[in-house]
Amino acid sequence: MTKLDDIALSVELVLISLIESVALTFLAEHAIPALESPDWSKYVPYIVSGLAIILVFWAQSILHAVSFIRWPIRVGHMFLYFIAAFLQILAYSALENLELWFFWWSLFTAVGLVMYMVDLSIIRDARASATKTERASFLAEVERRHLYEMRFLVPVAFIFNIIGLCVVAIFPQLFESPLVYGIPGVLQLLVTMAAIWDCVQNFRARSGMLAKVFSE
Repeated sequence: MTKLDDIALSVELVLISLIESVALTFLAEHAIPALESPDWSKYVPYIVSGLAIILVFWAQSILHAVSFIRWPIRVGHMFLYFIAAFLQILAYSALENLELWFFWWSLFTAVGLVMYMVDLSIIRDARASATKTERASFLAEVERRHLYEMRFLVPVAFIFNIIGLCVVAIFPQLFESPLVYGIPGVLQLLVTMAAIWDCVQNFRARSGMLAKVFSE
């Protein structure tokens, strides 16, 4: 890696951690009054799910950055992080409004899909300029995994949120019961926990490959 590559990677890593720290602050800020309300238990799945989403987004973004982010800095790519964080904050502000909760997460996952498309072009640019065999092989594996996430994992999250939005919007009376209110949150948490498990496994595998690449 060149000095400019180090700068680009450092900027990306700092940005990712900064915006997710802000998102975490807003989640905590809106979780406190929700947990102090009489029906606090119905909000717990959404609060935990919101935290899990931060963990997934942070880990995936960090993994993407160290895998293929190099010089030059792509400002448009950076802007997408701000948009994603803004939508996270709006979702956390709607912790006590199910319809808005799923609406903002639907937009968030749509932005996530755009980010994957932009990242794909960055990966392919990196592959085209890779001069070492180990680096080229690594980027080929990164692209394979990236396409899997872009074509399957992100669309599943998007469809889940759209279904949640539609059900809540069409049958609002069903969610007047605290017990029923929490069911979509539990389902969202299960989906997000599955994403965390997958992310951790991928992080471990990618770490080993990265160690070989950086040892060249």
